[in-house]
Amino acid sequence: MFKVCKINKWKRKDIIMFLERIEMYFSSGLEINKTLLIMENGLKNNHKTCVIEVRKNIESGMPLHHSLESVIGISRTTAGLIEYGEISGTLAKALLTAKNLLEKEDELLKKCINALIYPVVIGIFAVLLTIGLIRGVMSQIIPLLKSLKVDLPIITKLTIAISEIITNYGLYILIISITIITIFKILAKKYTKFRRVFHYSLIKVPLIGTLIYNYYLALFLHACGSLVESGLFIGEAYTKTLSTVTFLPLKQLLESRINDIYRGLSLANILSDRRIPIFIVSLIDAGQASGILGASIIRAGNILDRDLDHSLKKITALIEPIMMIGMGCMVGTIALSIMIPIYNLSNVLQK
Repeated sequence: MFKVCKINKWKRKDIIMFLERIEMYFSSGLEINKTLLIMENGLKNNHKTCVIEVRKNIESGMPLHHSLESVIGISRTTAGLIEYGEISGTLAKALLTAKNLLEKEDELLKKCINALIYPVVIGIFAVLLTIGLIRGVMSQIIPLLKSLKVDLPIITKLTIAISEIITNYGLYILIISITIITIFKILAKKYTKFRRVFHYSLIKVPLIGTLIYNYYLALFLHACGSLVESGLFIGEAYTKTLSTVTFLPLKQLLESRINDIYRGLSLANILSDRRIPIFIVSLIDAGQASGILGASIIRAGNILDRDLDHSLKKITALIEPIMMIGMGCMVGTIALSIMIPIYNLSNVLQK
């Protein structure tokens, strides 16, 4: 009876390194069980336990793809690539293709994260600066402004009110915000209906919605194209890749047309939708007609990657000045709320 290692799913970078080492040793002529035996040395304790479990499962007759899927948590797309490699006798090539696919997904994710780092840093700095001004400066100035016994401008009254709220209830606001975010994440993870509402609301956000949709579409194209290129039937490749799509607007579109692809409808027709760029449909249609469908799907994914990179740069270039202007407005508002009452008082005294 097969055993399953009960630990958390491996990180993508660990799976990439793991597949690369398996491919290297297997290509040199070693059998899979001996390859895994060699790889046990030098791993972390929890990873070593899993590799031992994978090796025992293989020695008991379990296929490599099934053991890796159940023990270290590789995706169905990656498992499908390895499965076809085992069946067709091209396991080394399948392992290399799976590793390259995961690297492509990792590269795409890093592009998105790197594009958001600078705006996030500016946003955090703006928030900390505002809190510092309110707690460090306004807390000293407010008693003075209130002692003037004059009618304060609206901007000053508003700044004083916000300052007092942050000073008196800032910690409670922070705790409540963290609690709401945590509850939101739990609900989104546990309830599909809640996650669907969130995803469909997200896709309606200008620029951001299209960016997220194209990100998951690019992942789908890379995975599906790699499976087709390795030799899988388009229907099987489509089904295996579909299980890895987590963005519900795209997932539900693809699920609604899964029967069409088994009835012989072309992938280009299935992907014909207003949210999918027309060049993808045209490129896949041409690839299917010329007999290079897998390569065409991968190329469409690469082009979408490039467009995604350009879109990220545009959004980042747009966000940066907006955030700088916002930070300047916050600092300027605080400065004006202090200076206007003092200026008005000086005019009264001069008269």
